[in-house]
Amino acid sequence: MNKILAFLVFLFVVLLMACGSVDVLDEDVETGNPDRPSAPSEYAGLSNPYVDAAAVESGRKIYQPNCSSCHGNHGKGDGAAAQSLDPAPTDLAAVQAILSDDYLLWRISEGGLMEPFRSSMPAWKTILTQDQTWELIAFIRALEN
Repeated sequence: MNKILAFLVFLFVVLLMACGSVDVLDEDVETGNPDRPSAPSEYAGLSNPYVDAAAVESGRKIYQPNCSSCHGNHGKGDGAAAQSLDPAPTDLAAVQAILSDDYLLWRISEGGLMEPFRSSMPAWKTILTQDQTWELIAFIRALEN
């Protein structure tokens, strides 16, 4: 019986460690790390020109087929594909309010394959227009934590 209990405790610890892997973005948000990378100059200072309800709806239509499989229907990082990703997708609903427009545009456009992120998120700049990305950001801004 003690071997079974020891095995279950071991398994529980391994599962906890596996669940603990998070995107650098999540770590930065949770710890208030001032070292979070800034958007590079080509994105720096840009702000979303699409902030109305129509943009949010357009962004939802972009988000659902392209982003929800990883980030989940409500942006919580709990999509069907999330379990197989390391690091786990960011909880967009939790971080959207503290991230700048230029940062979100950069991360969506360039994806996560680069340092320091090393995530599975693809670069969307060849798939979405910049206007579509702004609409997507409008939807992300509407997510509730």
